[in-house]
Amino acid sequence: MKLADGLFLESCREVAKKYPGIKYNEIIVDNCCMQLVSKPEQFDVMVTPNLYGNLVANTAAGIAGGTGVMPGGNVGQDHAVFEQGASAGNVGNEKILEQKKANPVALLLSSAMMLRHLQFPSFADRLETAVKRVI
Repeated sequence: MKLADGLFLESCREVAKKYPGIKYNEIIVDNCCMQLVSKPEQFDVMVTPNLYGNLVANTAAGIAGGTGVMPGGNVGQDHAVFEQGASAGNVGNEKILEQKKANPVALLLSSAMMLRHLQFPSFADRLETAVKRVI
């Protein structure tokens, strides 16, 4: 995969040169997932291609308690989309809904992310506080 990631890595390196005050590091995805499990505090922001991002996000979701509690957001220059992070495990799953086991936490936390993005921090804080009280 190292060879196939050439353009992505080239672009990242180019951007990193423009911002020398921001630490930039490269890591192979399997080692990244292992490091994420063993020493997650070393990570802050990750930039990955889609496939690797899914692998890393699902690993992080497992650490945090599963996809049912992981918010997600994709923020671009002009638009933003907020959704349940990692794989959408219980969204639209009839069996889980019938058993009343669906977990709305990730969707609620994603809504808080959206509210914060839209400059409504007090509403985001209220929603996050309510979720924390329930958990």
